[in-house]
Amino acid sequence: MADFGGFPQILSLFYATFHYTEGSKVLYQVPPGSATKSTDPLAFHSPLIDFESINSYIIPKPQLCNKPLTLRANNYRIVSHPVHIWNSDYARNSFLFSFCFVFDKNADISAYLPVVRKLSKMFQALEEQNKYLSAKIVNDGLKSIVDQVFEDLNNYCECFIPIDDSNSINIKLFPLHPPPPHIKSFHVPLSTVQLRSVMEVNWDPTMEKIVEYIDGINSVSKIADLADTDFNLTRKCIQHLMYYGCVIVVDIFQFSNVYACTPDVSLFVEDGQIGEECLSYVVSPHAPKRNFCELLELYCLLNAGTTVKEWYISNRKLLRGIDVRRFISFGVIKGFIYRVHAYPVFESLFKDLNDNRDLRLLKLMRKTRHFDEICTDLKLTKEQVLGTLEKHGDLLLVRA
Repeated sequence: MADFGGFPQILSLFYATFHYTEGSKVLYQVPPGSATKSTDPLAFHSPLIDFESINSYIIPKPQLCNKPLTLRANNYRIVSHPVHIWNSDYARNSFLFSFCFVFDKNADISAYLPVVRKLSKMFQALEEQNKYLSAKIVNDGLKSIVDQVFEDLNNYCECFIPIDDSNSINIKLFPLHPPPPHIKSFHVPLSTVQLRSVMEVNWDPTMEKIVEYIDGINSVSKIADLADTDFNLTRKCIQHLMYYGCVIVVDIFQFSNVYACTPDVSLFVEDGQIGEECLSYVVSPHAPKRNFCELLELYCLLNAGTTVKEWYISNRKLLRGIDVRRFISFGVIKGFIYRVHAYPVFESLFKDLNDNRDLRLLKLMRKTRHFDEICTDLKLTKEQVLGTLEKHGDLLLVRA
């Protein structure tokens, strides 16, 4: 089945429990016959899984209960959150149950994990309150709930099911984004959407202040200074925007920067759409018509021994009508080129650092830090940092 809303389809949903004489058994399943054989005329000819061979993991030992459980069975992945309730009211003083979701073996089930947990915890609370699951041998209400959860999550990615006057099932699938990388002071945020158009009245005050300074040129540190906001709060706001894909970060653009090609530059040739995208982004509106072969040649001419300034002077004719900053940013974002940073390293230190700024500079150099980070933290130019360092020792520049 095709994905809906970017989420993998549930192939089967079943409710299983442990009977004190019959062992683990499936009480309700949808579609019929998807977990165990069924007499329903619409049932599958054969179940998707061999329940008997894996039932000890569907209703596992207490040590594996009350926590997420995922297992592979043939070509399917089963996700559950088995529940074990201790109470002297039950036979053997315990009650075990599990709602199991079956997916294709290659499905990304990360968005379903909180849903499975919430569903299990909900019914655990209902069972502890009024024996909702164990009071009846045949529970038609539960059967209809299993059917509706299956249909609604597959078709609408959410479901709302009233159970009684005070309880209801309200679950929704949300995409889980990877955590954003750690934002540093020298990073330059570049918006991928019109931030003003997505702003709301209940936005964080710091977020409202910094939005107008996110232009692909200002670093995080400079944005905090221009907006008169706390640096740590500014950094967290930009991380928040990165999490939702509203911004990406690049390095500070300077003509003294050095860049080199990556193997991914071949994608420029293989995917014509990327070439068209690059042309529309980097070429000025009134510039002469260019072709992507010229842009590819310019990317290939970048190397670890040449600064952007030297590269620009050598290729001035080819670069006519091209926004150099956008050209470099596009290459970094797409992975065609990477930044070659310069790291200052003392071979020997022959003079004490007495000035407070010099002492701070020495502390920064105790760890591996490149010029972008040092210059941003100290609010100095590269030439000023080099001049200070050369006064106090033999300096070596390592490029990587």
